[in-house]
Amino acid sequence: MSAHRIIFLESDLLSVEVVPYNPVWKEWFAEFRRIIWPYISDVAIDFVHIGSTSIPGMDSKPIIDIDIVIDSFHKFDETKPRLARIGYYHQGNLGIECREMFGQENEPKYAHHLYVCTANSAAYRNHILLKKHLTENLEAFRRYRDLKLQLAASGLNITSYTREKTLLIIEFLREEGLSTKELEEIKTQNLA
Repeated sequence: MSAHRIIFLESDLLSVEVVPYNPVWKEWFAEFRRIIWPYISDVAIDFVHIGSTSIPGMDSKPIIDIDIVIDSFHKFDETKPRLARIGYYHQGNLGIECREMFGQENEPKYAHHLYVCTANSAAYRNHILLKKHLTENLEAFRRYRDLKLQLAASGLNITSYTREKTLLIIEFLREEGLSTKELEEIKTQNLA
């Protein structure tokens, strides 16, 4: 795979890099798991590496995406203060139902996004099924990677970048069996 570095605007102030896959991302995720899991293991049912950094060979923004999975949203009230003890603060759902985002009080060692999701939510199913599809389908993997690189090279901001990827993601999730209702929910959230 060729070494390339593409930057696109995340906002008016920040830029984001899309870089070739780096196997060290798995180690970063493992370190997050070692730190966070002991605080939530009795209320969460899983701790999952999602997003492009979790897919071997996929070019990505070097940001680790993590889902803390709970079986019911009632467990969120127990999860939130535990994460606060280790320096995470709640940022809200950012418009996506049953997926709560957390930021870190101090500068993190590795860039990451931390989410708490319910196991039956469309947000979590989106994350897991997209990863599955891209891991198991070489043609889909190539199409997604090529689109990401093309969009990054065009200089789109993060909102436009996400919107542009959505239709391809919806296509893949339809193939994985997400319902029309779930697909519409994801489309609405990403295209809003």
